[in-house]
Amino acid sequence: MKMTYNPRFKKNALTMVEIVVVIATIVILAGLILPALNKPRGRSGRINCVSNLKQLGLAMRMFSNDHTDKFPWAVPKVEGGSLEYAESAEVFRHFMALSNELITPKILICSSDLERQRSSDWNLFSNSNLSYFAGLDADETKPQTILSGDRNLSVSNTPVRGLMTVTRNNKLHVLPGLHQGPINISLADGSAQQMTEVRVKNWIQDTNSLPMRLAIP
Repeated sequence: MKMTYNPRFKKNALTMVEIVVVIATIVILAGLILPALNKPRGRSGRINCVSNLKQLGLAMRMFSNDHTDKFPWAVPKVEGGSLEYAESAEVFRHFMALSNELITPKILICSSDLERQRSSDWNLFSNSNLSYFAGLDADETKPQTILSGDRNLSVSNTPVRGLMTVTRNNKLHVLPGLHQGPINISLADGSAQQMTEVRVKNWIQDTNSLPMRLAIP
């Protein structure tokens, strides 16, 4: 059978240059679209974290109302608190004291904290299931003192686990990680908000909170 040449086939075929241009266009579009898709997820994580801290702040205040305006770390263990663990690395003890108020420890994990695992069982709860520090000098009579917040804090850029004391000479820093710069903080009045490192430092100075002890899980 004799084949007939049809010039349309040649005209419709893509050249190598055109293929390269198409591939380059796809790569560029992917580079623009993927970061945009990740942003809402990060924002969702921050909102979820602030919500967790608000629930935690409410639970702390409920506990305080039942214990002469004292938070768990100022109440002896025999009375349901965690005073004996105030200088311990077992930071989870301060939050375990809230088991009646919180019901589940699930909210004690930030969804952006990939190094910690969510737990639904208080009997298995430990530092590995906890994303938040405890502000051991928080005072319900001083509602603007820092109660809790994201664990990615350090002094003099040195990561700390356990008890950390912030002084005028021992500067507080926010480590990169959970929320790409800012940190979520809850206050003794039960409120929660996102702050930059500079704002946290100014907040501490303005509320005359130094020295300030933080229990970092």
